[in-house]
Amino acid sequence: GSGKTGLGIALIEEAAIDGLPVLAIDPKGDLANLALRFPALSAAEFAPWVNPDEARAQQLTPEAFAAAEAARWSAGLADWHQDGARIARLAAAADVAVYTPGSRAGLPLSILETFNPPPAAVLEDPELLAARVQSVASGVLSLAGVTGEATTSREHVLVATLLQDAWTAGRSLDLAALIGQVQSPPIGKVGVLELEAFFPAAERFALAMKLNNVLAAPGFATWLDGTPLDVARLLYTPAGRPRVAVVSIAHLNDTERMFVVALLL
Repeated sequence: GSGKTGLGIALIEEAAIDGLPVLAIDPKGDLANLALRFPALSAAEFAPWVNPDEARAQQLTPEAFAAAEAARWSAGLADWHQDGARIARLAAAADVAVYTPGSRAGLPLSILETFNPPPAAVLEDPELLAARVQSVASGVLSLAGVTGEATTSREHVLVATLLQDAWTAGRSLDLAALIGQVQSPPIGKVGVLELEAFFPAAERFALAMKLNNVLAAPGFATWLDGTPLDVARLLYTPAGRPRVAVVSIAHLNDTERMFVVALLL
């Protein structure tokens, strides 16, 4: 209640006016308001967004409510020496896109790109590669309800090893392929231990079942549709225009939120 979101929105708008792209993770669902821009500050611009119930509560018609809102916004901006021209400049400077992973309420966001080998600069840097492998492994396992430390969890070590093995060989993985490799890994050892000693087949099958439940869940297809989860594509339009990319996670449960944020990071 201290104004954190309002301050954040102001900073995002100033960055956009200066041509700086922004990637914003929105846990509450209110940053989509960045897409509402009314440069003419007219009742006609506000009218499509009026809540009729709110208008009735104030004993106003939707048209009168829209006019009152337009006047209120105009006065409020004037107090800060701003006007509609400043809003028009913001609208011209950057695009706004609202992504809703796991949902088609906004622009769907596909996680498939996440399983592709990272760029050469990442593959050639052991620290960057390890960070990428760990983030993807943690995200996938959290979605399946598997928790544990990255360095001590057998599940995490196995999935991370499979990802690194595939990527260093230049191979892509999707979730289905990863499930298959958990059951029948293309590796004989994990570290210095034989695979069966480290993670017996029966226990690997239990992990494969948990991952398969994610893939088989109703609605999971929405996680695979839409814009690829590629930061360069999120931050700029195909024409090179900077974008304010709002990734809304308000509709997701805690596990799904952790999954999305881990993959984004």
